[in-house]
Amino acid sequence: MKSQPHHPTRSARHDDAVARAAVVLPGATTNSLTQPEGLEFVIERGEGAYVFDIDGNKRLDFMLGAGPLVLGHAHPRIVDTIAKQAAKGTHYFGLANRAIDLAERLVRYVPSAEMVRFTGSGTETTMHAIRLARAVTGRKAIIKFDGAWHGHHDLAAWSMESSPTSAVPYPESAGMQDGVLNDLVVLPYNDAQAVKSLLEQDPHRFAAIICEPAQRALTPLPGFLETLRDVCDKTGTVLIFDEVVTGFRLAPGGAQELYGVTPDLTALGKAMSGGLPIAALVGKRFLMEHLTPGSDPDTFSFHCGTFNGFPIGIETAHTTMDILIEERGIDRLTELGEFGREQVSRVFKDLGVIAQVTGVGPMLHYYFTEETVTNQTIARRANTALAGQIHKLIYSAGIYKQPAKTYLSLAHTEEHIGTFCDVLTWATQTALK
Repeated sequence: MKSQPHHPTRSARHDDAVARAAVVLPGATTNSLTQPEGLEFVIERGEGAYVFDIDGNKRLDFMLGAGPLVLGHAHPRIVDTIAKQAAKGTHYFGLANRAIDLAERLVRYVPSAEMVRFTGSGTETTMHAIRLARAVTGRKAIIKFDGAWHGHHDLAAWSMESSPTSAVPYPESAGMQDGVLNDLVVLPYNDAQAVKSLLEQDPHRFAAIICEPAQRALTPLPGFLETLRDVCDKTGTVLIFDEVVTGFRLAPGGAQELYGVTPDLTALGKAMSGGLPIAALVGKRFLMEHLTPGSDPDTFSFHCGTFNGFPIGIETAHTTMDILIEERGIDRLTELGEFGREQVSRVFKDLGVIAQVTGVGPMLHYYFTEETVTNQTIARRANTALAGQIHKLIYSAGIYKQPAKTYLSLAHTEEHIGTFCDVLTWATQTALK
């Protein structure tokens, strides 16, 4: 890179907005993600591959709303879909024909889907998947994998990507329900032998194994997902794939189609509707039928929600699937992801920096380590201090992304990836000085 990148500035009005946020929003944020200190900005709008702050500064967006904006911001067909449905009504609560249509599409696309329940978020979906597995099996214990993100309910917020240790199940929050830890085992991702050994020792203890088939930006080792399927079949344990991130991003049927392993239940969300808050729990009929009101109370799993299947989300999901699946948008996402990982690898190679570039589909990440990163224990051994410095520098130069993952969308181009790599080159050189 011949010169430093442009650094957006912040006006007095912008400073005031950031200060106001700190007064009324805990942590000056609407979620768990905080911006680097001194580099906070307030968004006014999004368009294509960019967000614009209240000063009019343009930032290249690889955050993509934490993943849902697989088509980019304000995609014309999404905007049109929202306007048309809003004119017909924004919410019904009752059964709608287009919801039936969408459920049929999910059954057609997703290998594990025989029945469907719509939900409002990924967190809600994984919570209901676990509850359903417990209701049907009569067991309580679950297995999750260190570093996996399954939302923020009490059964999920343990040993997440940001947790500082792999040694014990680590609570991400105070105030967790008493007793959860008694029914939770956390194992290393990609450790097939650990799963086999545990279930051989105690084959009737576990209601479910919940797994991101591609966990964060890590990919499954050959045989890992197959082992999960095999041990669950042998022990009557429900296999849950959390495909909130991978669904409709890697293949029409998600990671389970890509890797050829079919779970019993699947959580879907994020990319499903191109940016609207709709999600779905799908799965095998022998499990899903226990969500039926009035069914056997001994195995009935209660599920309800005011905005389940809300019409605007249903319609934007149809439009998103038209673009991603019927018009082969996923192929383009795959192409961009492969290009992005190749270019980022080249940046570090040209700089003589040892790094592992990971990811699948339109997602990538990099770890500063000589080790091949296959689980969160190895990820924690990487040079996270250097990664943190580089992230802050990238952020200062108008690249909007989270520390742990880079998302690509159909609004991105090879030129956008080139811009990112230019900034990454500058940031890495600066951090190493």
